[in-house]
Amino acid sequence: MPAGTTAAMWLQLRMCESGNNYHAVSSGGAYRGAYQFTQGTWNVIATLSPSLTRLIGVDPATAAPVDQDAMAYVLYESRGKSPWPSCGAQLP
Repeated sequence: MPAGTTAAMWLQLRMCESGNNYHAVSSGGAYRGAYQFTQGTWNVIATLSPSLTRLIGVDPATAAPVDQDAMAYVLYESRGKSPWPSCGAQLP
């Protein structure tokens, strides 16, 4: 978990993004998983950490919760809360 954040903050973000549903898919299908990743963002983030490259091409909505969390943490560490323009208010 990124420094300065808490499990409660991440839960609030997930609740806002997907109702805390790790298998959520937006009505148009573009946003997937608990953190509502696009496949493109997911794939780019997976390249940023050697331990996550195995997730390139994996559908975020089918990835294990621990992997979705790890990907969200890397995304936050690289881009801050901007990827979640409304729900990101939950994070510092």
